[in-house]
Amino acid sequence: MKRILSLFLVFGMSLGFCGCVNLKTDDTKVTTQSEVSAADTAKTESSIIDTTTPEKTSASEVTAAPTINISDGITLEDYPVVDGSTATIPLAIGLIHKISGCTSVQAEESIAFNTTDSSYYAMADGLSDLLLVYEPSQPTIDALDVFNTMDMRAIGLDALVFIVNEDNPVNSLTSDQIRGIYSGEIANWSKVGGEDMEIVAFQRPELSGSQTLMLNLMMKGKLMMTPATETISEGMADIIQDISSFDNSANAIGYSVYYYAKNMYTQPGLKFIAVDDVLPSNETINSREYGFTNPFYGVIPLDPKPQAEAILDWLLTKEGQQLLSDCGYVPIMEM
Repeated sequence: MKRILSLFLVFGMSLGFCGCVNLKTDDTKVTTQSEVSAADTAKTESSIIDTTTPEKTSASEVTAAPTINISDGITLEDYPVVDGSTATIPLAIGLIHKISGCTSVQAEESIAFNTTDSSYYAMADGLSDLLLVYEPSQPTIDALDVFNTMDMRAIGLDALVFIVNEDNPVNSLTSDQIRGIYSGEIANWSKVGGEDMEIVAFQRPELSGSQTLMLNLMMKGKLMMTPATETISEGMADIIQDISSFDNSANAIGYSVYYYAKNMYTQPGLKFIAVDDVLPSNETINSREYGFTNPFYGVIPLDPKPQAEAILDWLLTKEGQQLLSDCGYVPIMEM
């Protein structure tokens, strides 16, 4: 049964426009804008994200769009429809609050996200103007021809992180050990410096942003073991809750994205594992010292709404990157 979870985002005063926000989500969809079809669940293969901006329609073929000056603001009525990944909801709220000047309550009420892969389908169906989103799965890339139909620009950095119970004596794993755990080759914590306990390795569904990161950044073509039904965590909150509560013991491991696990849904009694002796943090992600970092993106159609294109352009300015930092994200630029 799906668990309905309330996410309480309590950021400090230093988070500026991304202040105290209370978000309610379900396991697979955040306030649905429409029923969006999913891609066929074929086996995901590793992909390399090409962030080159696709060629746009020439100016002679279309009427020139009006220039939008972000410094003048965009009214709430003219604000583009924004969609994306669960972990970028606080950014979307901070962004609309900053640019439109609306209240925090109005900003929160205006946001309706479909989650990662479903948001790409929503844009393909013309239901959104701007995505703040993690990379799509390979089936979605193939089904939508993403790189030839959308303008996809890296705006910030996040990381794939691994989480265990704080009572687990293991504090660091090598990437080879993690691949061994998730391929089924390593089944006991004693093989990686822990106690003599079975390793219970939770996974995410194929069409989820964190599963795409796991396949692309960590597994790199090595097949993951087929998970038992009880070790598939449907939602981002679920996998953290499952690690925390499994059998009241310290033998579970799972993965998420750093921002979500650190800022949006934390559970007492859990800890991040260092990978190859580097612990994930804003600093090690921004410097790329932590080896499992990956961009997240702003995405617009090739024929975008002017307001959406102006916002995406602004996000890649110094001021826009500072907003990401104020909201607790790691900017794509070194700040």
